[in-house]
Amino acid sequence: MQALKLFLFPILFLIQVLYRIITFSRNILYDYKILAITKFKINIISIGSLKFGGAGKTPLVEYLLKEYGNQKIAILSRGYKRKRKGFLIASKHHTAFDVGDEVSQMLNKNPNTLIAVSENRVFGVKKLIKKNKNIKTIILDDAHQHRKLERDCNIIVTEYEKLYSKDKLFPLGNLRESKTGAKRANIIVITKCPKNISLEKKHEIQKKLKLKKNQKIFFSYIKYNKLTNYLTGEFEDLKINEKYFLLTGIGNSKPLLQYLKSKKIHTYHFKYPDHHYFKKKELKNLILKGKQEQTKNLIITEKDFYRLNKIDLDLLSSYFKLFYIKIEFDFINNEKLMFNKQILKFI
Repeated sequence: MQALKLFLFPILFLIQVLYRIITFSRNILYDYKILAITKFKINIISIGSLKFGGAGKTPLVEYLLKEYGNQKIAILSRGYKRKRKGFLIASKHHTAFDVGDEVSQMLNKNPNTLIAVSENRVFGVKKLIKKNKNIKTIILDDAHQHRKLERDCNIIVTEYEKLYSKDKLFPLGNLRESKTGAKRANIIVITKCPKNISLEKKHEIQKKLKLKKNQKIFFSYIKYNKLTNYLTGEFEDLKINEKYFLLTGIGNSKPLLQYLKSKKIHTYHFKYPDHHYFKKKELKNLILKGKQEQTKNLIITEKDFYRLNKIDLDLLSSYFKLFYIKIEFDFINNEKLMFNKQILKFI
């Protein structure tokens, strides 16, 4: 494997150089207004990241909806990995196939919120305003690199254990653009921190990120709820003396594994890429493995739950006792009040 990496390095390095030139040039054209940027009269809040994959963007959007959700706020996402194209207002009749797993999850938690998907964010904002003229704020999910649209507040998230300052530009790393892209952010949120993170560690992270004076930084953590039983909808505790299968198709499953380990839960992890649409063959093989290992408990994430259709969920629950686990996003100590104060300027 190491020999293959060494062999491919010159090729990947060349691709990285070309990619850097393209992204740098694009950003310069927007910085100097050579490429058009559309400004709307309503408030636009963008939540994004510098890296590919899950860094905690959607949990932050859900947090904002929980704190401020009302008829004057709308959500616009590109609906990553959905199979349909174009602008679409999400409804209870749509599945992850139509609008994406993250949008399905947000809609099920916030059925009264206007949520839409569109690859073209400018067009999407126009359609949302036309749909509801009372909208005062639109929150863009995963839009830091979408520069055609001017925003009033730019928020980026970066993971505690995978700070963008430690990463490299694609394809030698996971960054979508150079680390200098962080300078466009008004607020940086460090996600998935230990709840008891020390002041010394916070200061260390601030130094590593080399923030500008006008940039604000906040530290957040993830709280895992009890298991939800798919068939009954009831909450259940993890049982130390029982084995569990864990099936994930998310960007970073490490925090969940660490949580289960802290609870002394013995798990077999079946890991798939982020936003993976599970095939019938994969689910049937999982059931076969469960029979071989004499394991009847299966945990999936909430995001995976909304990506699986009812037929797939019923297939899994025909053998397994099927659970999904929800997470809650929150800020460390008094930082919640300070963050909310910043956001109130735009809502």
